[in-house]
Amino acid sequence: MRIFITTMDDPLVTNEFIKEIIRRKHREIVGLAVSKKHGQFKTRSVFKSVQYIIALAIIAGPKEMTRNFVKSAAFKLKKKLSKVFKSVENPSIVAFAQKYGIPTWEVESVQDKRFIEILKEIKPDIIINQAQEILRKRFLSIPKICVLNRHNSLLPRYRGRLAPFWVLSRGETETGVTIHTVSEEIDAGAIVAQRKIKIEPGMDYVTLTRKCYAIAPELMIEAIEKLEKGFVPEKMDMAKGEYFTTPTIMDAIRYRMMLRKRRKAM
Repeated sequence: MRIFITTMDDPLVTNEFIKEIIRRKHREIVGLAVSKKHGQFKTRSVFKSVQYIIALAIIAGPKEMTRNFVKSAAFKLKKKLSKVFKSVENPSIVAFAQKYGIPTWEVESVQDKRFIEILKEIKPDIIINQAQEILRKRFLSIPKICVLNRHNSLLPRYRGRLAPFWVLSRGETETGVTIHTVSEEIDAGAIVAQRKIKIEPGMDYVTLTRKCYAIAPELMIEAIEKLEKGFVPEKMDMAKGEYFTTPTIMDAIRYRMMLRKRRKAM
């Protein structure tokens, strides 16, 4: 199996997910590319971007936002220092992949024409994508089998942004992780593998998201191995799900109030 990975260099959750896949499947990984494109932030106005950051801060809470800020700042600093001092280890996902002898690229977008031509020459069977881009046909048609994505819900339910938040806001008692093929419509490809997670009393957005990422690498490996054996993914019944967009500040405030009531009732 020839596996290619397209991703972002995210020290908070994504890099650990990708690292575990590399550890388990590095002999089959033929390349890794980091996209510098930051998804929806490119298309949002400054006002909407600020609204999103405020809403996310309310949802995650000040302690988690502070932790994430410090972790991101330290990550960026170490990357810069590693270029000057050999004793400082580069913490990027690119450097991690290179330790395993995996060819790497850093691109503005994984859908740049020049990079598309590189991918065509590599001829991957599967592309694992965690880059924050809406992928188009010219990219999706490259791998022999499919492009795979990880999503933190039991698709087709809770398609879209920040699924764990919406799951909790709606009072669900279970959720999960889905590995699915990628189509031009967001979170609408065929389901390859799923695993359920019971939502325990007291769980919040942070703890639920961590739980999702904890099981995601193993589930991705399971999906790859199923496809290698000729598994035919199950097409989603879109009528059974709903698309959720970015939470507003009021959505975030209502969530915190609901969380407070639940904890008092415990």
